[in-house]
Amino acid sequence: MHTSSRPSLSVLSSTIAALLLSWQAQAQTTEATPPKAKEEAKPAAAKLAAQPAAQPAPATQEVPPAAVVNVVSERQSNRIDRQVYDVKADASTAGASVGDVLNNVPSVSVDPNGTVRLRGSERVTVLVDGKPTAQMQGENRAAAINALPAENFESVQVINNPGAEFGNEAGGGPILNLISRRYTKPGGNGTVAGNVGPAGRKNAFANGSYSAGYASVNGTFNYRRDGNETDTESTRERIDPASGSVSRLRQTAQRSGLTDFIQGGVGGRYNFNERDTLTGSLSLNKRGNDSRSSEHLTDFGTGSAPLVDYLTRRSASGDALNHEVVAGWERRFSTDGESLKADLRHSSNTNNVDTAAMYQPVLLPAGGPVLRNYTQNVETRVRLTDLSTDYSGKAGPGFLTAGARWQRTRQSSDYRYLFLDNGAVDTKRSNLFDLEQDVTAAYSTYELPINALWSFKGGLRVEHTELNLDQVTTNVQAGNSYTNYLPSLFLTYKLDKFSNLRFSYSDRISRPASGDLNPFVNYVNEYAVTSGNPRLHPVKLHSLELGYETKIMGLMPASLRGYMRHESDVITERRTFISPTALLTTKANEGDRQAGGVEFSIMAMVPPNMKWNGISLPAIRFMFNGNWGFIEQDRLGTLGVSGEKRRTPSLHLQGGAQWTITPEDTLTFMTFRQGKQLSGEGYREPFSIVNLALEHKFSPRLSLNIRANDVLQTTDQRFRVDTATLRERTDVQVHQRRLYMGLRYTFGGVTGNDAVRNAMQAAGMNPDSQAAKDAMRMMQGQQSQQDKPTQPEKPAPEKKN
Repeated sequence: MHTSSRPSLSVLSSTIAALLLSWQAQAQTTEATPPKAKEEAKPAAAKLAAQPAAQPAPATQEVPPAAVVNVVSERQSNRIDRQVYDVKADASTAGASVGDVLNNVPSVSVDPNGTVRLRGSERVTVLVDGKPTAQMQGENRAAAINALPAENFESVQVINNPGAEFGNEAGGGPILNLISRRYTKPGGNGTVAGNVGPAGRKNAFANGSYSAGYASVNGTFNYRRDGNETDTESTRERIDPASGSVSRLRQTAQRSGLTDFIQGGVGGRYNFNERDTLTGSLSLNKRGNDSRSSEHLTDFGTGSAPLVDYLTRRSASGDALNHEVVAGWERRFSTDGESLKADLRHSSNTNNVDTAAMYQPVLLPAGGPVLRNYTQNVETRVRLTDLSTDYSGKAGPGFLTAGARWQRTRQSSDYRYLFLDNGAVDTKRSNLFDLEQDVTAAYSTYELPINALWSFKGGLRVEHTELNLDQVTTNVQAGNSYTNYLPSLFLTYKLDKFSNLRFSYSDRISRPASGDLNPFVNYVNEYAVTSGNPRLHPVKLHSLELGYETKIMGLMPASLRGYMRHESDVITERRTFISPTALLTTKANEGDRQAGGVEFSIMAMVPPNMKWNGISLPAIRFMFNGNWGFIEQDRLGTLGVSGEKRRTPSLHLQGGAQWTITPEDTLTFMTFRQGKQLSGEGYREPFSIVNLALEHKFSPRLSLNIRANDVLQTTDQRFRVDTATLRERTDVQVHQRRLYMGLRYTFGGVTGNDAVRNAMQAAGMNPDSQAAKDAMRMMQGQQSQQDKPTQPEKPAPEKKN
C-alpha cells in the first residue's frame, strides 16, 4: 500500500506544481483565463481530484518545489489595449480614498479638489467595472473621488486609447476603469478597519463575503468624516483696450467644513447550472455638503484706495443621495471562450445644498453694488439607465467580440434664491434646467494572432446621440442629433520572451457637461456672472501611441511610450467684460489642442535576505515613472481664435517605495509632481505631494496602520490668466497635511491551498466536493512536511557488553 502511493504522490506533486505555475501566471493579470488554458486545466485538475487520499510523504522524499512569484502592489499587468495596476495589496490603502490611490498610478494625478488628470488632460472618463455610474458624472465625480474608500477596489485599468468596446457615454476621452474587489473564496471571510485623524476626522470600513457551492454573497459598509480647509487669494485686473488704464479687484476667501460619507452595499452571484450565471448588487451612499466660508471683496477701481469693500459669510448644509442597482446574466457556451452577457443597471444621484449668505458692508458708496442677504437652494438630479449586451467567441482564426448598448440620462438643475428681508425670489439667479440624452451604440472588435510574433486587434464603434435641453425659466429649448463612427486599432510585436512593441490608435469624442449647456446667465455677484452655451458640441479626439515594454533581467517591468493626441473643437472657457466691472465666464468650441510626449515607467524590488559583499540589503520594492510632454493650443482673442499658438512643456514625475523593515513592519513612501498645465485662456502652475504610510502587523490578521498626507504641505494651487483685456492671479492654499492612525483586522477564511482551489474552479470543478477536499488536504500535508525543519537522526544507542 505504501509503495503504491509513492508514484501517485509524485504525479500529484507535479500536477500541483503545474497548477501553481498556472495560477501565478493568472495572478499577474486581470484578464479572463484564455480558453486554451481552461481546457488544459480540466484534465489536470480532474487527474488531481481522482488521486486517492494518501498519507503525507516522508520528509526524505524529494518533492519538486512549487513556483512562487512575489506580486508587488504596484505590479503592472499589460494587455493589448490597457495597463492594469493592483492596489488592493498596497499597505497605504488602509483608510485611503480612491483619490489617494489614484495618485499612486503612473501618469494619473488627483488634485485636492478631486479633479482627475491623465497625462495632464482633464477629459478623463471614470468607470466602475467598465460601466458608467451616476456618482461619477459631472459635478458629482470630484466629491465621490475624495469620498469613496479605496478598500472597495482591487485594481485600476489605465486605458489611454480605448477600444471600440468602450463607449463615450460617460464623457469620452481616455479611461480610468476602477475594478471592484471580487469575493470568490469559498467559505466566509472579511475585513474590518477604522482610522482616526485630527479635528474629528475618522473613517471605518467593513466587508464580508460567503461562498459555498454555486452561490456567493458579499456586503460592504463604509463611513468617512473628512474634508479640507482652503485659503484663496485672487487679484483681477481689467485692462481698458482704449485708454490702457487698469482696474483692480481683490478677493480673499477662507473655506472649511468636514463632511460625512456613508456607503453600504450587497451583492451576489449564483451559478444555476454549469453554463448560466446570474449576478446582482445594490449599493447606497449618502454624502454631506456642510461647509462654511468667509469672503472679503475690495474694488480699487483704477486707483490705489478702495472704492467698494465688503465681507460675505456663507454657511451651507445638505446632502447627496446616490443609489445603484445592477443585474447581470452570462451564458457560457461549449465552444472555447464563447459567451453571451447582458447587463442592466440603474443609478441616480440627488444633490441638495442649502446656503445662507450674509453681507457686511465696510465701504459702500451711493450707486455701488446692492447687497441683499439671501438663502439659496440648489438641487441637481442625475438618473442614468444603462443596458448592454456583449458576445464573444472564436471566429475563424481569431476572436470576435461584439455588442450593443443603450443609455438614457436625465439631469435637472433647480436653482432657487430667496431674499431674506422679504422672502421674494431673486430672478437674477433662480432658474430650472432640464437635459435629456439618449445614446445608442453598437461595436465590434476582432483580435487575431497573425503569427508567433504579431497580434492584431481592430474595432469600430457607432454611436448615435439624441440630446434635448430645456431652460424652463427663460423658455429656451435646444436639441442636437448626431452619429459618430469611432475606429480603433492595436498591434503588438513580440521582440523576445519578455519584451513587446505596442502600437495603438483610437478616435473618441468628449461630450459637454450639463452645466456647460445651461444658457441661463447666473449672477455670482456684481463683479462676476456665468453662463453655459447650448450650442456646444462634442470635442473630437484622435490619439496615437507607440510603446515598448520589457522585464529587465526577466524581473523588473519597464516601459517607454511615445504618444500624440489631437483635439478639435475644444470646449474652452471664455472670459469677457460685459460692463466696466462685470466679467462673464462662458464656454465655447474654439480652436484645436495638440499634446504629445514620452512616458516611462520602471518597477523593481530588492528580494528579502539579499546580500551585497556580505552586507544584507533592505527588502524594498520601488516604482518610478514620469511623463514629459507638451501642450499646444490656439490662442483666443477678443473675436475668437487669433491664429497664434500657446505652448508649454510639462514634466510629471511619480515615485514610490515600499520597505519591508521587518516581517511585521512595512513603510511606504509615495510622491508625485504635476507639471504646468494650460487651461482655457490661462494655465495652472506645477504642484507636488508627499505621502507616507506605515503598517505594523501584530499578527497575520491584525495590523496597525499610520498614514501621513501631504507631509511637506506642497499641494497649493496657483492659476493664472493673461489676455489683452484680463490679468487674473488666483492662489489657493490647501491645508491637508495630517496624520491618520487605525487598526485593520481580517477574519474567516478557509483552509487549504488557494492556488489549487482557484485552478479547480477555473476547470469547472466544485472545490467543495469530497475528491477536491481530499486532494487539497493531501497538498496541505505535503506542504507541512516541506516546511518542517529536518531533525538530525539520533545515533543508535551503543550496546553494552
